[in-house]
Amino acid sequence: MEQILKLEKTDDITAIRSRVDFAFPPMPAVSGQAPADKPAKRRLLVVVPRGNKTLQSLVNMKLLARLAEARAIELAIVSGHPTVRDYAKEAGVKAYGSLQVAKWAGWVTSTAPVASPDATLPPVTAADEAGLEIEQPAEQSKGKSAKQGTAKERVKKKKYRVVYGRGRIGYLQQLGALLALVILAFALVAGAIALLPEATITLTPVARSVETELIVRADPEADSLDYQTLTFPARTAQVELALAGEIETVETELAPSGHASGTVTFINRTPNEQVIPISTTLSTSVGEQIKFAIVETTTIPAGVDTTTSTVAVAVEPGPKGNVKAGQLNRFDEPSYALLARVVNERPFEGGIVEPAKIVVQADKERLQAYLRQKIQQEGLRQLEESLAAQEFVPPESLQVIVLDVSYKEFSGDFSDIFGGEMQAVVRGTVVGGYNANRLALAALEAQVPPGYELDVEGLHFGAGEVLDVRDRVVTFRVFADGKAVPVIDPHQIADDVAWLSIGEAQAQLNEQYHLAAVPGVELKPDWLVEWVGRLPFVPLRINVIINQAVTLTADGG
Repeated sequence: MEQILKLEKTDDITAIRSRVDFAFPPMPAVSGQAPADKPAKRRLLVVVPRGNKTLQSLVNMKLLARLAEARAIELAIVSGHPTVRDYAKEAGVKAYGSLQVAKWAGWVTSTAPVASPDATLPPVTAADEAGLEIEQPAEQSKGKSAKQGTAKERVKKKKYRVVYGRGRIGYLQQLGALLALVILAFALVAGAIALLPEATITLTPVARSVETELIVRADPEADSLDYQTLTFPARTAQVELALAGEIETVETELAPSGHASGTVTFINRTPNEQVIPISTTLSTSVGEQIKFAIVETTTIPAGVDTTTSTVAVAVEPGPKGNVKAGQLNRFDEPSYALLARVVNERPFEGGIVEPAKIVVQADKERLQAYLRQKIQQEGLRQLEESLAAQEFVPPESLQVIVLDVSYKEFSGDFSDIFGGEMQAVVRGTVVGGYNANRLALAALEAQVPPGYELDVEGLHFGAGEVLDVRDRVVTFRVFADGKAVPVIDPHQIADDVAWLSIGEAQAQLNEQYHLAAVPGVELKPDWLVEWVGRLPFVPLRINVIINQAVTLTADGG
């Protein structure tokens, strides 16, 4: 069995013990029967209100603990007062700061019944309801005077009319009566105040411009903001990329150009017709072998020494394909040599040399620089996509770590373009702008004069140029500007100018605050201005309107 008992602020130790007895009466003892080995668990959680000072006494706490022990009750206290909890622990009673904490701790379940103070009052007897005095036993009345005894007898002989009822005003009735009384009093006070004169004061304060410029350091090795060295934590981010690109070559040299061409004659060695397929390769037999290819399939008529002609083109460009007559006389495929002979009866022409673009070593360096710049730009774009709000990566902090480079052409190749692919890691320092803004905000607050405060809605922050990047530490400028507005308490103003004349109030406010114009004062009703000429005596009837602070320009506008 478990029970939650809520006390009242006015409960003394006697009332508390009475409520505990009523919630957990003494367990009846059955004669001739041994007590059970494991009696039912009896837990009581007493909730002490903040205004109850009874259990702020160690003596009272120990009396309550002894009562719980005598009743075989496991007792716990819930109180927000540290003294009550300390005395509870000293008396051997568990203590919790709130009812919810006690439930979370498992001392009582969430379904434990909660008994209000009214539910744990001892029942009212019929004698109490009739207003009769209960006769005390003889042993308790010993030592009293005969006169007192006679008086009691006279009281007992009186006749009373019994009125049935609870015999006392309920808690809710008392609360309702008190609430009605408070509402009535409030209505009377509000009505009285409403009949008093009313004044409205309008102020337009002047704001002061504040600005600052700092040189701050974003350090990935820093753990926290340092307002002395203007250093704040940063982090390092990186991305791995592989990009291809190409550049135009600029160096030129004389290069073979144009493929020499001419007519070749095939002579049949057999009585049968022979077919020479397209792209059959021919070559010279003396000196450097120069290869040629026929451009179409050719058929040699049947019969020994029959002939046919076709066009052949040098495989490689340049003038070396301009062979003389009779030099082109060989098949690259030996099997064709058994079937026919070949010869050029006229010289070949068309192979020339002319200036052409060529790949040199310097092109590799230019291509690497181009690919590095391209990877750096793409890496910055991808890093910025992964940033959180108010974070940025200074381009000056980027590092391109090249992993591999491959090329499509080689040095010495004639080509108008030079291409390749680069694999690299792009690494940069991620700077949290909010950290830099905190340093700038602290510098702005240091410039705010006494009696002013920063207007948080008018603050502007910005990052300037990067001054240095070393070991991933970024040093750069930050700037901030805003407005400092006067701190004006409308209630204090109403207290200060109550019952002053209009002129005195305006002069005092002008002297106390930096205002853009003379304070406006309006009195209601209108006759009050001519008859009294003063602000209301009660500050509650003075309304103070504070306009948005303005910033004066150099010309006073």
